[in-house]
Formats: sequence, structure tokens, C-alpha cells
Amino acid sequence: MSGYGFGKKPARTPDPATDGGRLDLSGITRTPLPVDPAREAAALERGAALGFVDRGAGEGPEPSVRRRRQAVPQSSVYIKGPKDTLDWFIEYTNARAHRSYWQTLEEFRTMVEGKD
Repeated sequence: MSGYGFGKKPARTPDPATDGGRLDLSGITRTPLPVDPAREAAALERGAALGFVDRGAGEGPEPSVRRRRQAVPQSSVYIKGPKDTLDWFIEYTNARAHRSYWQTLEEFRTMVEGKD
């Protein structure tokens, strides 16, 4: 029986630039790369001509902090009943352009409890 390639490790080809499968990163510096101010200005001009907006750090107004809504506890219900009644409920939900059945139930609750 074929495993369709799952669980197989790819065969490594020996590479003289690597040592035991690890890359030699000793020559890489962690300092920022030097930027030519003339090239940077030219790149900014080309970007502005295309409609890009500079969103540099520390410039402009403070970013707004979005607050997360508290998650409402979820539950699920399975309803078994007469086909014509459940089909009517589905049609009603679709006609009201609700994306979920709970929205229709919430609408019914509002009507029953007399809330507006």
C-alpha cells in the first residue's frame, strides 16, 4: 500500500557550504544596513507618485487602540420537528436576510417580550 509520500523525509544532498545540515551564519551582522539618503529619497518619490503613503513609526497621530468585545458564551441546539414548520422557519430566515438562525430567534424573542 502506498503512503502517498506522507511521513517520508526528503533526502538531503550534501552541500559544502553547510556543516552538518546547518547554515554558517557567522558572517552576517545584526546591525541595520546603511541606506544612501539619495536612493531613499528617490524611492519615496516613486512611491508617492504611485499613491503610497508613508506610515513611519512615531509620525502622525497616535494609533487608536481597539477594545475587544467580551465574547458571548455560545451554545447550540438541535431541533427536530415537522418538516413544513422547519422549512417555513428556514424560508423566513432567508427572507429576513439573516445570516444565522439565532438572529431570527433573537427577533422572535424581541417580538414576544415586547422590546424595541
